[in-house]
Amino acid sequence: MSLAPLAKKFGLEKVMMTSMQAVSGAGYPGVPTLDILGNVIPYIGGEEEKVEREARKLLGRLADAQVIMGDFAVSAHCNRVLVEDGHTESISVSLKTKVALEDVLEAWRSYRSVPQERDLPFAPKHPIIVREERDPAPVKFDLNVEHGMATVVGRLRPCPVLQFKYTALSHNTIRGAAGAALLNAELMKSEGYLD
Repeated sequence: MSLAPLAKKFGLEKVMMTSMQAVSGAGYPGVPTLDILGNVIPYIGGEEEKVEREARKLLGRLADAQVIMGDFAVSAHCNRVLVEDGHTESISVSLKTKVALEDVLEAWRSYRSVPQERDLPFAPKHPIIVREERDPAPVKFDLNVEHGMATVVGRLRPCPVLQFKYTALSHNTIRGAAGAALLNAELMKSEGYLD
């Protein structure tokens, strides 16, 4: 979610992401309890490849009924951590346009898409919430902002390797699964695909 306004306004060149994913994202039977206690599991089968592929697909475009993948590189590291809900990501990006920190913050603050334009019931009014008032940010208490449907970003700063780095948090079982399914159904109905 946090990459969408950056791709739209400035273009993405490179993305490096490390996720710390909640145990609720493992599904049933999930991660055996004794494996996760006091541990970080630095491997989630197939997840890194999925994240790299899906980011380029979701930020790509449709042409002649084909998905044209986004023209940027993605490198992902995915870890399972002992957190009940919420996936946190540390993200570094290189943009195609040279911009200031304030430009990135404004792109996030002003981002709206079709669900917001159509005022769909499950659409968060603000899909991206920027936290500048505290460090570290975001935190567990941000999970239910906008009824769990928003992505919370914070700690935006220059990156010595790429251009910028920041932290993002989303509720994996609400925004990432159930709520996203309902919002997608609402969007399909508003597009005329459902009666």
